[in-house]
Amino acid sequence: MSSQLAFQSNPAIYDLMGKDVPLFHYAVTDDDASHGTQFVEASRQWFDSVWSTIAYRYEG
Repeated sequence: MSSQLAFQSNPAIYDLMGKDVPLFHYAVTDDDASHGTQFVEASRQWFDSVWSTIAYRYEG
């Protein structure tokens, strides 16, 4: 399913995974080798890299 939005300009929109991405519960524990801790850390690094690369303050 796709949806369309009307804009007065042509902004760049990054929908990195889509609104229908499945969510999973992972938690950070004291064990750095646990699957959950590694997954959360990798996800945090990915988010930070995207945030620092394409995000900017909207001056609207």
